[in-house]
Amino acid sequence: MSTTADRLPDLPAPAEDPAPESQDVEITVNGERRRATVPTRELLVDYIRRDCGLTGTHIGCDDGRCGACTVHVDGQPSKPCMMLCVQADGCRVDTVESLGTPEELSPLQAAFKRHHGVQCGYCTPGMLMSAQALLDRNPNPSEDDVRKAIAGNICRCTGYQNIVDSVLSAAAALRGETFTVPTGDHDHQSDGEGWVGKGIERQQDNRFLTGYGHFAADDLPAGTLHAAILRSPHAHARITRIDTSKALAMPGVFYVLTGEEAKSTWNPLPPVINLGMHLNTCWPLAVDKAVYQGEPIAAIAAVDPYVAEDALAAIEVEYEVLTPITTIAQSLAGDVKVYDDWDDNIGLDYAFTDGDVEGAFARAAHVVKHTFHHHRYTAAPMEARVTLASYDRGDGKLTITMSTQSVHQCRTLFAQALGMPEARIQVVAKDVGGGFGIKLQIYDDILPVMLSLKVGRPVLWVETREENFLSGIHARDYDADLEAAFDEEGRFLALKAEWIGDSGCDGTNRAHGIGQVMVAAFYGQGNYKLPAYQTRAIGVQTNKAPYGPYRGYGKDIANQSIERLIDVAAKQIGIEPNELRRRNFIQPDEFPYEILTGPIYDSGNYPELLRMAEEAMGHADFPARQAQALQEGRYLGIGYAMMLEPSGGSVPNSVFNANETATLRMMPEGDFLLLTGMQDIGQGIVTAYAQVVADELNVDPDRIRVVCGDTDLVPYGLGAWSSRGAAFGISSSVEVARALHRKLRLIAAHMLEVEPFDLEPAPGGFDGPDGKSITYGQIGNGVTLWPGPIATVPKGVMPNLEETYTWQSKMVRWIPSDTGSLSIYTNHSSGCFAVEAEVEIETGQITVNRVYAAHDCGKVVNPTIVNGQIHGGVVQGLGAILNEELRYDAHGNLLNTSLWTYMVPQAVDVPRIGVGHLESPSPVTTLGTKGMGEGGPVGVPAAVMNAVENALAPLGVELTETPLSPDRMIRMIRAAQSS
Repeated sequence: MSTTADRLPDLPAPAEDPAPESQDVEITVNGERRRATVPTRELLVDYIRRDCGLTGTHIGCDDGRCGACTVHVDGQPSKPCMMLCVQADGCRVDTVESLGTPEELSPLQAAFKRHHGVQCGYCTPGMLMSAQALLDRNPNPSEDDVRKAIAGNICRCTGYQNIVDSVLSAAAALRGETFTVPTGDHDHQSDGEGWVGKGIERQQDNRFLTGYGHFAADDLPAGTLHAAILRSPHAHARITRIDTSKALAMPGVFYVLTGEEAKSTWNPLPPVINLGMHLNTCWPLAVDKAVYQGEPIAAIAAVDPYVAEDALAAIEVEYEVLTPITTIAQSLAGDVKVYDDWDDNIGLDYAFTDGDVEGAFARAAHVVKHTFHHHRYTAAPMEARVTLASYDRGDGKLTITMSTQSVHQCRTLFAQALGMPEARIQVVAKDVGGGFGIKLQIYDDILPVMLSLKVGRPVLWVETREENFLSGIHARDYDADLEAAFDEEGRFLALKAEWIGDSGCDGTNRAHGIGQVMVAAFYGQGNYKLPAYQTRAIGVQTNKAPYGPYRGYGKDIANQSIERLIDVAAKQIGIEPNELRRRNFIQPDEFPYEILTGPIYDSGNYPELLRMAEEAMGHADFPARQAQALQEGRYLGIGYAMMLEPSGGSVPNSVFNANETATLRMMPEGDFLLLTGMQDIGQGIVTAYAQVVADELNVDPDRIRVVCGDTDLVPYGLGAWSSRGAAFGISSSVEVARALHRKLRLIAAHMLEVEPFDLEPAPGGFDGPDGKSITYGQIGNGVTLWPGPIATVPKGVMPNLEETYTWQSKMVRWIPSDTGSLSIYTNHSSGCFAVEAEVEIETGQITVNRVYAAHDCGKVVNPTIVNGQIHGGVVQGLGAILNEELRYDAHGNLLNTSLWTYMVPQAVDVPRIGVGHLESPSPVTTLGTKGMGEGGPVGVPAAVMNAVENALAPLGVELTETPLSPDRMIRMIRAAQSS
C-alpha cells in the first residue's frame, strides 16, 4: 500500500476544506487592535504565537497545568492553551512582550535578572505575567503571597527560590524600598579581583525576560508542515494491519509514514552505548510489534497541527495483544520476552569483586542488610522535545533545529540512521527549555526529519506533554539489595551490593540508561573507605518506555543506597548516623584517592561538609526540639546524606567520550568570539565561559560572545551532560584563551618592536617599556586591515587572530585492570544535604520544613549560577522522592500522563533552601572547577528518607519503597502500628 498521496512528488498546495468553520474576532493585543477571521477551534495560544507572532508565550502542557502560556485577558492572568480564540473576541490580551523591552526592562523583569530568577527561560514569560498580576493588586506581598500567586506556574530549573526573591525585590522597589535577599551559613565569598568567583548577571536573560527567546518552535520558515505521531495504545502487541488511506484522503494531509516504509528506506536507530550490553534492533516506527505503550506506529505531515491530529484518528490499526512485562520479577522469569530474537530479557549483567569479601563477613562484629525498591520517574522539562526539519532538495542539505543537549551527537546519530554524510546535515539548538539528561539521544525526533525528506518541505514536531510521559525518557526504577560488614567500632570491612534496573524496552538505542546500574556498581561505596567490595549490576527489559539518564545516571542509585545503608546500620549498631559517617570517611589528606573499582576521587573534605550541615541545621539542639514536637503529637525528623557526584564522564564505545574543543577568535575591533561544543540548556555557561575568558584576556565579560549549538559553526563537541561543562567546557575555554593571549603577545611585541617578555598584560591589551602600549583593537585592526598581516605578524606565527584547543581528561583509564576496574569520570564533587521533615501520621503527608546543602564543586566561577543550579536540583530531588512517579498497571498502561496526575513540586510545596560553599579545587582541571549540576537529585532523596524514618522512629517504621507519597506512607505507618 502506498503511503504517499497521489499528488506527490509534484506537491501542489493541498485542497482546502470547502467549508471551514471560522469566525471574525476583534482582539486588542498589547494595546494594538487586531481584526481577524479565525477557525472556531483555534486556541488563543496558537493565535498569539502564530497569527500575532508573539512567541514569548510558551506551551508546556496540554491542559492548563504548567502556566508557561500565562497572559492577561482583561487584566486577569489566564491560560490561553485552555481558551478558544473566539472566546477572547472583544477582549484585551497582554503578553510578556507588553512588560518591557530588551533595552529597557520593567522593574519586575529587572528584578528577575538581578536575582537570577531565570535559568532555561521557558517558564519565565508565564511566571512574569502571574507575578505582575500579583503586584498589580498587591504592592506589598509576603513571601507566602508570592508563592501562592505563582502556584499555577511550574518551573523545573530554578527551585522557585530566586523567583520568589525577584518578585519580593520588585515589589519593594515599586514601593521605594530596598529588598535584601536572606543569606545563609557559609555563603560563597569571592576572594579575587578578577571575574571568576563573582555572581555577575547572565548575558542571555534580557531576551528570555521580554519574549525574545529563540526556542525550537519559535522561528518557523514559510510553508512549514506539522507532524503528529500515532502511538500504540498497547504495551505489547503485534501489528496485524495498518490502513492509512482515509488519512491520506483528508484535505491538508501531505504524507503518512509507516514502519514498513521507514524500514525499507533507512537504517535502524544506531546504538549510543555498548559496554558489553545486549543490543536490540529498533526502528523509529514499529514494524511488526509494539514493545511499549506509546511506541510510534505512524507519522503524519499536515498543513497544521489540527489537521494532523484529525488524520491520526483516521488511521486504522489492528493489533494482536500480547502479555506485557511490567515488573522486574516478570522479566527475570523469562516466560515472556520483549524481543523475540533474545534468549532472555537480560540487557546487562556486570559483576565485580576486589578484596577478601567473605573473610570480612566472617570476622565482622556487625552485619547489616537493607533492601528497597526505588520507583520510576522522569525529568518533565517545561519545553518537551521539539524538532524542526528542513530538507533542501536543491543542494541536498538537511537542517535540523531541535531542543537538544548535544548537537554533534545528534548529527552523528541522524547520519547513521538516515545513511547520509554528516557534512550534509546541520543540527542547530537555539534556546533549550531544560534538558536534565533526557534530551541527548534521538528517537521520535527522527520522524519529522524523515517526513521532511519525503515531502521536501519543513516539518515541525512538538511533543505533547502526554507524549513526553508516554514515550519520553524514564529513569530510576530499580531494586537495591545491600549487605555490609562492620568491625566493632563501626568501620566498613566489606560491602556486597546488587542492583537490578528496569530498563524498559530499550536502554542502549532509543536511550542509553541501562548503564546507570553499572555506574551504581562502580560508585557503591560513596564517600567512604571500603577494604573489600562485591557488586553486581543487572539491567532487564520490560514493556515500558525507554530508559535513560535523568540528572544523576547511576550516581543517584549508588548515593541513595549507601546513605540509606548508613542510617540503617547506625540504628542496628547503636551509633549516631553522622558519627558512623565520620568513622568511615575518606580523609582530606588522602586525596587523590582511588577506590577499588578504579575511579580516582580528585579532591574533597567530607568531614567539613558534614560539620557545615550540622552547624546550619542546629544539629546539637535538634533532639530537644524533636522531643518537644513529639509531646505535641508531631512527628519531626532530621536526616543527612552525603553526596558524591562523579562528573565529566568519558565513556568508551559510546557517543559520550573524552574531548571538548573550543575556538577563540578576536574580531578586528578587539572583541572576542568563543565557539564551544558545549550547549547552554539553562545552566548559564554562556556567562560563566565569558567570565573565565575575560579573566585570561583582561577584558570585561561583555566583550566575549559565546556561541554554541550549531554544528556548522562550532568545533566538534559533546554537549551538556554529566555536569561536564565545568571540567571540559571551562578548561578548554581557559586553555584556548591562554593560547590566543600568547599569540597576541607575539604580534603585539612585533608591532611595538619590543621583545615579547618586555610586555605586561594590561586591561584590553599590553603595556611595554618606555610608555609603549597597544590595545586589542589596535592589534586586530593592524592584522586584519591596515597595514595588514604581512607587516604586523612575525614569521612563524599563523597570520590569523584565533586559536583552537582540545581539552582531554587526565583521569580517564579505559583499559581494565586485572580486577576489571576502570576510570571514566573526571571529577568528584561532593556535598552534605540535610533535611528537616514532619510527618502527619493520620494522612501520610510529609512536609519538608528546611533543606540545607553544604556543597563542594571545586573553584566556584559564578556563585549565583551555582546556587541556582543547587536550588533547582534540590527541588527536583524533593519532587522525586515525595510524589513524582510514573505508575503502570499490570497491562502496561501508564496511569499518569498529565501534569495534573504526575505531581511535580510547585512554589507552595518547597521551603527556602540554604546553601554553603566549600572549595577544594580539583588538581586535574585548568581552574580547579568540578561539575555541580546533579548534586541535588543525587543527595536529597536519601536525606529525605533518613529524615522521615527519623521522625517515625517511635513507630518503628523502616522505609523500603518509594516514593514517599501519602498512600504509601499510610500503608507503612499502619503496618508498623499493627506490628
